[in-house]
Amino acid sequence: MKKTLVSLVMVCVMVILLFSGCNQKPADSGKDKKVKIGVALASEAQYRFKFDQKIMKEKAEELGAEIIFQFANYEASKQENQVENLISQDIDVLILNVVSGNMVNLVNKVKSQGIPVITFDNTVEGAEVDLNVDRDNVKVGRLQMEAALKHTDNKGGNFVLVKGDPGSAVAQRISQGYDQVSAEHPEINIVANQFHEAWSPDKALKTVENALSANNDNIQAFICSADSVAMGIVPAVKAAKLDGKSFICGMDVEVSVAKLIHEGVITMSIWSDIVKGDQRTVEAAFKLAKGEKITPDEVQDIAGIKVPVLLVDVMPVTKDNLKQWINEIAPEGWITEDDVFGSK
Repeated sequence: MKKTLVSLVMVCVMVILLFSGCNQKPADSGKDKKVKIGVALASEAQYRFKFDQKIMKEKAEELGAEIIFQFANYEASKQENQVENLISQDIDVLILNVVSGNMVNLVNKVKSQGIPVITFDNTVEGAEVDLNVDRDNVKVGRLQMEAALKHTDNKGGNFVLVKGDPGSAVAQRISQGYDQVSAEHPEINIVANQFHEAWSPDKALKTVENALSANNDNIQAFICSADSVAMGIVPAVKAAKLDGKSFICGMDVEVSVAKLIHEGVITMSIWSDIVKGDQRTVEAAFKLAKGEKITPDEVQDIAGIKVPVLLVDVMPVTKDNLKQWINEIAPEGWITEDDVFGSK
């Protein structure tokens, strides 16, 4: 009788446990959880970022991930608030295009939450990020300076350096490329050398107006770190009647600059392969979110910290290869032949 009673109690306990287990959710191993990617971009005003957003979104959808975008419009405090908002939305990984290269504390805050950080198109020096995705900006600076020197038949002359934002690691590393080439070529005479906050076209224009005035319009090259500042200086160059004579370059090959390349006003702009770069960035973010390893192109020493890096290919776009770039390389929707050459 006692054995029968014990057996009955055990059966009841097993039935209760069975039914209570049926009402519980299975533990989330993390493997089936949808990856959530946060993207904090410095500005919505820059032409290329709307394409970055489109390309990244398409790749995230292809991988089955959710992706959330924020734009700070070059305001550091705004970007900090936006990143905190992304953290509150339980992102699994952050792609961070910082307003300033000095935002180590922001990176540390994200990392303290156990969230991997990928810096994108701008480096945060001194931050232990999981990955940095960027073009070789020192190479960009060298390409621009070497093209300017070639434009002068290697004679050199008076050069004006129209740089980007002083807080941007991109602008700083491009500047290193300028310094390297100018040190190698004493025939280059730097008559003006200026950074410009927020890549301001208006401030760039003022720099060039002052340089032209101080040198009686005797300037052979205007080396601009981006298309925004290159476009800003064009009125001053035209007023000095140096358009089509002096070298002018930029970076990003925006539509307005492509037109001026065709017209011979701007000599060259540097193109970065944003399609492949964006796709690789999202693929890496997806892997990091799932705890998988990534294979970088190289490991760079950035301010004393070893940082894995994915490199984005760059190429110069000139009048000679402009049509090929439009038809074969530029992302869909960026530009058409009609935009540059006009409708036939």
